Amino acid sequence: MRETMSLTPRMKGALPAAFLCALLLQAAHGATPPAPAVAAPGTAEVAPPAVPESWKSVLEPLHAGGWAFISDGPVENPSAVYASTHNVLHDGDVVTAWMRWEFSRPQAEVYPLHYLSAVTREQLDCDARTYRRAAVIYYTHNNLQEKGPSFTALDDDTTWKQAIPGTEADAMLNWGCPAAAAKAATAKSAEPVRSTGTAKADAPAANSSAPAAATAAPAGGSDVHTVR
Repeated sequence: MRETMSLTPRMKGALPAAFLCALLLQAAHGATPPAPAVAAPGTAEVAPPAVPESWKSVLEPLHAGGWAFISDGPVENPSAVYASTHNVLHDGDVVTAWMRWEFSRPQAEVYPLHYLSAVTREQLDCDARTYRRAAVIYYTHNNLQEKGPSFTALDDDTTWKQAIPGTEADAMLNWGCPAAAAKAATAKSAEPVRSTGTAKADAPAANSSAPAAATAAPAGGSDVHTVR
């Protein structure tokens, strides 16, 4: 006799619920949660510490030294440049003067010294628009306070360098060589300008001197040496 499996009413009612539960479990295990956004290592740029706009408030004019502000430094290294009217030397087209440099952050080019201001002796070639440094004195604080080491006859600064427009070197030349700029402007304005009336007056005389030569020119072109 073949046995037939029969389901009780309770079992028949539980089947849909079990089937739905299985579907929910399968969906829960199969779903992949969204991966958290993680920045790739090494791709973020590290910005330098922000410099407050009021950092110049600590700078003193130092009028006793004849200092006058002439330029700001680059944005990546905020600074201020001053020039002194004291002890300015002129040798032909070359002007030699003192420059003062103030920095918002400690500078460390001269290890282990960290300095915030410096004074340099700059030679400015007004005609060639070049410059070179003859001496430098470092100070550990702003406003030329607490003098550090000084160097003269710098081996790495003996060559003349071109002043890039818009840089501190360009500002130094503009300050030290105002006569050169005025001279260039004067020379340009003094260029001779030929009058239009004069040119028209001269034209008939030149043409009337050789009317036959123009007609005698060969068909292949004009000969500018036909007038003897």
